[in-house]
Amino acid sequence: MTDDYTAKMTELIELMRLIGNDTQQCEVKECKRRISSTITDTLSAFSNGSGGWIILGLSEKNGFTPVPEFDARAMQEALSQACEKMTPVVRPVIVTCPFEGANLVFARVDEMLPRDKPCFITERGPYGGSYIRTGDGDRHMTSYEVDRLTEEHLQPTYDLDIVPDATPDDLDPELVAGLLGRVRSQHPHVFAGRADTDVLLDLQVLRHDDSDLAATGVGGVLRPTLAGLLALGRYPQKYYPRLSVSIAVFPGTGRDEVFRGDERLVASQTVVGSIPVMIDDAVNGLMRWIGAKQPDYPPSALREAIANALTHRDYSPDARGTQVHVNVFTNRIEIVNPGGLYGTVTHDVLANPRAVRGAPLNSTRNQFLFTLLESTPYPGGGFVNPEGGDGYQRIAASLREYGIEPATTRNDINTFTMTITRHRTAAKSSPSDVSKSILTLLERHSAMSVKEIIRELQLTPLAATSGLRELLREGRVATVRFHDDPTQRYRLKGA
Repeated sequence: MTDDYTAKMTELIELMRLIGNDTQQCEVKECKRRISSTITDTLSAFSNGSGGWIILGLSEKNGFTPVPEFDARAMQEALSQACEKMTPVVRPVIVTCPFEGANLVFARVDEMLPRDKPCFITERGPYGGSYIRTGDGDRHMTSYEVDRLTEEHLQPTYDLDIVPDATPDDLDPELVAGLLGRVRSQHPHVFAGRADTDVLLDLQVLRHDDSDLAATGVGGVLRPTLAGLLALGRYPQKYYPRLSVSIAVFPGTGRDEVFRGDERLVASQTVVGSIPVMIDDAVNGLMRWIGAKQPDYPPSALREAIANALTHRDYSPDARGTQVHVNVFTNRIEIVNPGGLYGTVTHDVLANPRAVRGAPLNSTRNQFLFTLLESTPYPGGGFVNPEGGDGYQRIAASLREYGIEPATTRNDINTFTMTITRHRTAAKSSPSDVSKSILTLLERHSAMSVKEIIRELQLTPLAATSGLRELLREGRVATVRFHDDPTQRYRLKGA
């Protein structure tokens, strides 16, 4: 077992020597005479994040070489004592490993379960002593981050908040009828004989607003809940303008790799409406930009990923000003929602739910919204989440069938990001083939804009910009602008 830890430690040290500093996953401390005063910051940061490794007795300033006269036994004991200063107490695996003629202390700190976070330095309290790992350092957590972690000790109920000033008329009659028909067919003994309003009250689509009780009498005014408005509303953004989906199509592989000129994005769109409408419209928009006939990504996977982002995002008051973002690059699509993973769901559970005992995949932040969406119809048929909490497995299955690598995820307290890479197999619209078509076209024209190239070759905007970027990188085309037309155009180099 010690040999395994020695091999891992050696691997980490070789990486840090190569890049010249420690990493997000590994923190190095010299600790020649005493334990580092910031070791508790690191214990908190790794426990609140995705875990990490600590190496004591290694000098970063001297090229990650062993510290002379380092007392491994004393520092191992000091590290154990530092762990006792944390709430909850941190229980890392701590071993002594040989390296280049010296003994170093090597520790693995595991991520704590969400119900145990935040892990903080006891004497400073949760708001003063909680840290998170950022880059190669430990950052003091904000009050928002501490609040979000603390809320996970109990089931959040933000989706049950009454929407002030909203009325039942803000609900879409077709979506409401679809929901009522679905639940009555699924649970006839519970709902078959109840009036529509009573069923909507039972499902927490509507609640009595007790703030109006004095003026209206018994029961108060009926108002939609946040869950009811998001699942069934005609236009929830009337009350929450930023509870929408923002789509941005970039011409390169990063946000800074955009064409200079008037248009910095290939396309952009803000999608509004209820959750089922937003999912439909977002996927349809993506199909227009990435190619509906032979798309590089399976539409079913995109649908599930966007549905998951809207269902499981953070709907606390602090997060209601933040959209779900869908960023389309030439090599991947990123779906980003506010709020990290909730409850017992961790990266390990997402990757292999059967391997993590006692950690169900369907731990749900917004349980009332989630339940509504199990029976909420799409405008064109079908239901948003008819099979419960196995969306991640459906995404994985769709990607396998499409020949795409598994989706990757990045989780922190503020956001959760799912990244789906581009189709790996050869396709008719690969950048090299598109580039050849663009070259042939430019041989017949002095200069053309992106829109003209798209129209002439019947390409998607993403395929056209990918091909042009390849030609620009190879130096085979150049950009040009005419005095009487500010539109950026492209021509053959030297033409």
